[in-house]
Amino acid sequence: MQAAGSIPGCIAGNTALGSGQGDEIPAICSTIRGLRAPTPVPAQDAMAKEIELKLALAEHGWPAFSRHPLLREAIAAPHRQSLRNLYFDTPDLALKRQRVALRLRQTGRRWVQTVKCAAAARAGLSARPEWETPFDGHFDFSAVDDEAVRAELESLRDRGALATVFDTNFERREWRFAAEGGEVLLMADRGHIISGEHRETISEIELEIAGGASVPALLDIAARLAERLPLRAESRSKAQRGYELMAGSTPVAVRASRSPLSAEATPDEAFKAIALDCIAHYQANEHGALTSEAPEFVHQMRVALRRLRSALRVFGPALPEGVADGLTGRLRALAGDLGELRDRDVLHEELLSPALVAHRSAGLKKLERHLAAARSQTRDRVLIALQDGRQARLMIALLQTLHAAPPAEHRLSLQALARKRLARARSRVAAAVDHARGGDIAALHALRIDVKRLRYAVEFFMPLLPHKKAQRTLALLTEAQEKLGFINDLSQAGPRLLLAADGDAAMLRAVSQIAALHMPRYRQIIDHAPKLLRTLSRLPKLN
Repeated sequence: MQAAGSIPGCIAGNTALGSGQGDEIPAICSTIRGLRAPTPVPAQDAMAKEIELKLALAEHGWPAFSRHPLLREAIAAPHRQSLRNLYFDTPDLALKRQRVALRLRQTGRRWVQTVKCAAAARAGLSARPEWETPFDGHFDFSAVDDEAVRAELESLRDRGALATVFDTNFERREWRFAAEGGEVLLMADRGHIISGEHRETISEIELEIAGGASVPALLDIAARLAERLPLRAESRSKAQRGYELMAGSTPVAVRASRSPLSAEATPDEAFKAIALDCIAHYQANEHGALTSEAPEFVHQMRVALRRLRSALRVFGPALPEGVADGLTGRLRALAGDLGELRDRDVLHEELLSPALVAHRSAGLKKLERHLAAARSQTRDRVLIALQDGRQARLMIALLQTLHAAPPAEHRLSLQALARKRLARARSRVAAAVDHARGGDIAALHALRIDVKRLRYAVEFFMPLLPHKKAQRTLALLTEAQEKLGFINDLSQAGPRLLLAADGDAAMLRAVSQIAALHMPRYRQIIDHAPKLLRTLSRLPKLN
């Protein structure tokens, strides 16, 4: 990175923009130096609330996008422009840590300075403050009306600590659509994010509210696009992607966060907060699932969908009629795609891999090759499912539900609803325990599902519950879920392993080796099952 007191010097001296277009740098400098001093923009006029939905479009989807009938409904012909954006930060990335983005954008002969404060994106939809002003060759942050942000930016500027960290080059086509109360802008971007020798493709559609249009109007347009196009709701901004490219960072799997529920919330407000949190959990792992073979990403995405389905079940009585049923089917379909891959990951990571370490037999290696090929085919199907439009349609439907559903009449307070739903989930576990006492595998599987649902409900309502008692209950439920899950994994693995062996003698011996290796733990869990069932039947009341 090249620090500078003034931006022309910074750009002129920067040989590490990585665009592969070094001959453009003098032209950029002369353009900036030739700008007239802009008319000052009052802070209240410069500040805006950007509400946008970002959708990644698969490269093969551009021809279908260009033919989409929606485009014929635009107010005017599309506006086309080439955009170059320079992103600035300090050598230790102080702005990134504070979730502030500083950007210079070149459009034609104009340069515009933009400051954005990041906000959490949910299903690709984000709302965040931004300040945009003309740029005259020096950073001017007087329009930023957030005092803390302005003071930090001015301090970094005055110390000469700001430098370019990456840039983006892309072609944008922009359409305007009339919407109730204003307009919705549709921007189609194709190009690259560039950092040094590294680059990443930009292939996305952004929908943005303009002139007072509503979020439901934006989502209606998004839903029409998603009907025909291979879209995927994208939670990462270009700036976030640029920082990741610059750092060469590898994705890290993200677990569910603490419940965002507020004790003062109404039941439908609590549901919306938890649903958005589940969406964020899903999307935090999606990039890793698309780019990495590590199984934890798919596992966490599946957990996120399970938690969301549980939230629909738990809060169902407090939601408008039909809301829960309308979304559950869509969630189940996407979860099914992920579930098959997760089952194969468990088979390999938790059952086959330990056997390979213990035995290293030819039959096990042959079985591994067969299972790896099947897993690869399953993964290919999942990658298609994540990018063929199904994910975008689900996310848009969720957002439409959360934004358009009228507030329900609340016969119960949130505390009363929590008591009622926790008691019901606890009763279901007790009933499932009675059915499982005979040791039937199907009954134990059903018990595992009810234990998991109770665990999610406790996690959702955690801010309302006695902390120590709830933590002890969660620990018991987690232990039970793990033990019952192992029994289920082993019982499900048997038929799958035999199918892969297909009568081959060496692979059948390998299946026997896998079973023998894991049988001691299986027996231990079965032997201790009566104690586990007694513990579950005596779970403490949490209210």
